Amino acid sequence: MEAQGFIEEVYRRMQRRSPESIQSISFEEMCKDPLVKNTVLNFQYLMPKDKNAAILDIGFGSGWFIAAAILLGYQNIYAAEYGTENRQYIYDWSPSVKNIYEVDSSIGDFLSDKPESFAFIHLSHVIEHIPKYHLLFVVDALYRALTIEGILFLRTPNMEGPCALSSLYVTLGHEYGFTGSNLRSLLEICNFDNVKYHELLNLRPNIKQRIGLYLRRPFLRWQAIKHRLFGVNMGGIFGPELNISGKRGTRPALFNIKYR
Repeated sequence: MEAQGFIEEVYRRMQRRSPESIQSISFEEMCKDPLVKNTVLNFQYLMPKDKNAAILDIGFGSGWFIAAAILLGYQNIYAAEYGTENRQYIYDWSPSVKNIYEVDSSIGDFLSDKPESFAFIHLSHVIEHIPKYHLLFVVDALYRALTIEGILFLRTPNMEGPCALSSLYVTLGHEYGFTGSNLRSLLEICNFDNVKYHELLNLRPNIKQRIGLYLRRPFLRWQAIKHRLFGVNMGGIFGPELNISGKRGTRPALFNIKYR
């Protein structure tokens, strides 16, 4: 079994084993999730100003980013995921949700017939599930699927963070780990411009989260000192997560089926 097929089978088996883990949730219930509220506050300046711009969330899970996009007023929201049969409830949230796509094989294949279709594409903790040999094919497909000036936003565990091994091996589906430098390099060699990292903040922390924030600071400081002493960090980011964006400019799309 090829690596990509292995990942797909892992998640199909997980869903068959615990179908009750994906339960219908109302829009009102989802909007109570602090993750949705923080996403609205963090992304209101990162997403397109045009509320009619096409937004795509790949690997949308329970739909928290979709809910945030609805709250932000976007009128053309699309989603893509493996195993969407238990997630059709998202259509009930808003007429702004135009289509929920089933990813049958790979993200690259899914996007292959959608050139210049989306102004903003969001992937949260998805890219680490893609085998290394498949990365160029998928990221080239993401670039090609964006409109000119369109934005790709990725979130992924940081392999120079304090719990890198746990973050990488927490699930059978993780295939590759990223640092600040190699993720930037990946986007740049796939022709993305204006590649930059973002710090996403918990803007409404509760008391426990505030305490945790203060307790984590010494560990993050130690990570920075350790990497500086040994001279191995090129990205300068030591937190648990990498948040990066890249823009499609006028450079040509490099999408080619031979990288599949």
